[in-house]
Amino acid sequence: MPAPGFCAGLESIFLVFAAVLFAAPASAGPDDNVLANQTGDDPTQPLGKIELLDRFTTTPGPGATEGTSKQVDTNTPFARIEAPFRIAPQWELALRVEVPFVSTNPVTPENPTGQVISGFGNVLTQGWLVYEINPRWAIAAGAQAIAPTSTNGVASDAWEEVTGGVVRVMLPEVSEGSYFAPQVRYGVDFGGNDEGPMLRQLRLMPTLNVNLPHNLFFTLFPSPDIRWNYGTPVYGQTGRFFLPLNFMIGWKPTPHTTISAEFGIPIIKDFPVYTFKTQLRIGYLF
Repeated sequence: MPAPGFCAGLESIFLVFAAVLFAAPASAGPDDNVLANQTGDDPTQPLGKIELLDRFTTTPGPGATEGTSKQVDTNTPFARIEAPFRIAPQWELALRVEVPFVSTNPVTPENPTGQVISGFGNVLTQGWLVYEINPRWAIAAGAQAIAPTSTNGVASDAWEEVTGGVVRVMLPEVSEGSYFAPQVRYGVDFGGNDEGPMLRQLRLMPTLNVNLPHNLFFTLFPSPDIRWNYGTPVYGQTGRFFLPLNFMIGWKPTPHTTISAEFGIPIIKDFPVYTFKTQLRIGYLF
């Protein structure tokens, strides 16, 4: 049975999203014809978004008894709000906020038996500056700041900063709305426990989105899950590289709504980011 704090966290997230959803003017943003071929995931075509997501991952971790190991299950429902602002004819600023709630069961000094603990996670804020070169090509660059707002020890107590850039090319030869958008990010942490892990990660995201008939779409590498770890090794690490098969299947029942399921299955896991990943999403675009 979910912990009371977990239920309260979910309720808070849903209330925030409901408030923004009902406050959004119906006439704002692109019309239905523009939205019909957009999934809302192209960072160089930012849309107003209200999304509820639920990410589940499994990772290896130390067991409660010395010399043993266990599977650490982490469930993270979170709310995401994104808003674009046109600042010049070819320039846009896209802002994002994510508020997570985390339920996980690692063995740590604060949780020596590896029981399930729940609490609010670290809040993410993001800003991307987008330049549209022409209808086919666009570029963007920006940064994320992840604040140590977690409760009950469910996430890192350090600040995290992730900078990145992306180049996007539309692929109308494949289908209307399809695109290729390779992205590079680099994450570092600072200001936390000096004895804790040092985050230094290169993250790659060679996103290929293909729009399919019947309002379906398929995306390869929708998340920056290809990683090289240059920081402190994590439990079970034998090398620096992590390469998964990461893909997403989605459906747009209306121009304004998106439903998707993302999966991650490791191919090379010398740096074990996860042993399995799923992420479910329902979103409203405006």
